[in-house]
Amino acid sequence: MEEQPATDTQLVAADIQDLLLDTPDVEAFLTELARHSAAALGSPEARVFCGVTMLRHHSATTVASSDERALLLDELQYQFEEGPCLTASRTGVLIHIPDLEKDETWPDYTEVAAKNGIRSVLAVPFQLPDDTAKAGLNLYSETVNGFDEAAIQRATDYVQQASKGLRLAVLIAQHSQTAANLRAAMTSRTVIDVATGIIIAQNRCSQAEAMEIIKKASSNRNVKLRDVAQAIVDKAGGGPIATHFT
Repeated sequence: MEEQPATDTQLVAADIQDLLLDTPDVEAFLTELARHSAAALGSPEARVFCGVTMLRHHSATTVASSDERALLLDELQYQFEEGPCLTASRTGVLIHIPDLEKDETWPDYTEVAAKNGIRSVLAVPFQLPDDTAKAGLNLYSETVNGFDEAAIQRATDYVQQASKGLRLAVLIAQHSQTAANLRAAMTSRTVIDVATGIIIAQNRCSQAEAMEIIKKASSNRNVKLRDVAQAIVDKAGGGPIATHFT
């Protein structure tokens, strides 16, 4: 049976999967996505610049970009507090401007972007699972009609697949952070327990009384409980404390 050629959507999905596997964290994944999108949707004769906007707590920032020019074009929108990419991220609606000089939707931003050599813009929103964060893929071209129907569809496919990858990457990051926080908390607990044991041995007091001594020292010195405990251990010659996980 003859093998069927892969569709564009399947190729895009494979690209995104490779990016996820080859990058160590969310930031690196998004940076590679921006660079990959710019390269895939542009050419040496018609360059494309790409940024990724993230909206959190009513604040916009570019979390990744293909180059410094894409970052500048994104940040111009943040200064004006309006523009195609901000609108796409906020509303979840794709924005396509074939010719900036003929568009009057965001006149202040359009004028500055045109002066920076940009003639067409495509902004595609990410579909994220909740409203705690919103994001969009921002594409800029130096040519009029820089994004035809095929380019728009490919960009949409990229974002659709990248949205899944972004959700997975964020989930992995959250689990990693939770594990790191738990490890830090357990390490702090170990240091405090060792310091408590030292005080019990030195003062022949109860565990509760030893803990109260550490708390008072922390409060009087305005120093974290863990740091007071570590100082006690260091003074007793215990040195750095390691928590062993099995």
